[in-house]
Amino acid sequence: MQKTHPARVTPAMEKYILSRSTDLRVATTCEGPLIFSIKVSPPKPTDLVMAVGERKVYISVLQAQYLKAIDERMLPRCALQKRQK
Repeated sequence: MQKTHPARVTPAMEKYILSRSTDLRVATTCEGPLIFSIKVSPPKPTDLVMAVGERKVYISVLQAQYLKAIDERMLPRCALQKRQK
């Protein structure tokens, strides 16, 4: 059984998550916590999970202890560049 995480999701990120074609994962990177498709960063058995509509967001156990909110700062730069166009 997976543990859930109580992080809040900003409205803009909820819209982003629901518009994706796959579930997502908050992973640890050299830039800090970023959110990726599970095709890029597959979930691990230790991840916590939260539901956002019909999507699941897996959260790295390393990030979970610090995470209070899923917001736009977690988008990889390439996603931010696409959103600005």
